[in-house]
Amino acid sequence: MKNQTLRSIALLAVLCFLAIGMASANAVPSTKLMGMTSPTPKSIVTTFIPFPAAGDAYCGSNNCGTLTAGGETDYMWTAGNYVASAAFTVPGGPIVGLSADWSYENFIGDGNAELWYVFINTTPVAFFIAPDDSYNGDIFSVSGSVSFAPYTVPLASSYTVSLVLQNSLAFGGGSVGFFDGGVTGIDTVPEPGSLALLGSGVVGLAGLLRRKLF
Repeated sequence: MKNQTLRSIALLAVLCFLAIGMASANAVPSTKLMGMTSPTPKSIVTTFIPFPAAGDAYCGSNNCGTLTAGGETDYMWTAGNYVASAAFTVPGGPIVGLSADWSYENFIGDGNAELWYVFINTTPVAFFIAPDDSYNGDIFSVSGSVSFAPYTVPLASSYTVSLVLQNSLAFGGGSVGFFDGGVTGIDTVPEPGSLALLGSGVVGLAGLLRRKLF
C-alpha cells in the first residue's frame, strides 16, 4: 500500500511537470505597450494582421469592391465610405490596444480635411484626420498606437477592423484612397483560462489513477 501511494505521488508530480512544460512551449511572445495605465501589470500579446490589404472589402464614392494586391481602394469623399478587414481571431482575452502602419493617397484641397474613425467590430477605438494636401496626391502614412480599457471592445469569437469616413466633402473638395500593404497590431491580455482547464484536467486524472491504484 505504501509503495502504491509513493507511485501515485510520483506520477502526479510527473503530470504537473508535463503541464508546466506544455504551457511554456505554447506561450505567445508578448510586447508591452508603452504608456498603458493598468493598475496591475499584465502581459500583452500583439497579433499583427494585414490591413488594409489585398482581399479587404471597401466602398468608395464611385464604387465598391475588393482591394487587390499592390492596388488601391476607390477614392473616398463621402461619409460612410469604408475599408474593412477580413475576419480574424486573437488570443482569448480583452483587446486593450491597436497600432497602425497604413498608407493612403491624399488629393484633399481647398481647406478641407477628412475625419476617419477606426472600428473594431462595431466599437470606435481611434481616429485620424487626413489633412488638406492642396490636391497634390502625396502619399501619407498613418502610424502610432492607442490603448484603451479592457472590455471596451466586447469579447467575440472573431473580429474585423474598419476605417469609416465620418464627413462628406463637397464636390471638388478632394478625396483619399488607401493602399494595399498596411499592417495593424491588435493588443490583447490573454486570460489563463486554458492553463486553468489543463490544471483541472491533471487533478481529475490524478484522482482517477488514485481510485485505480487503491
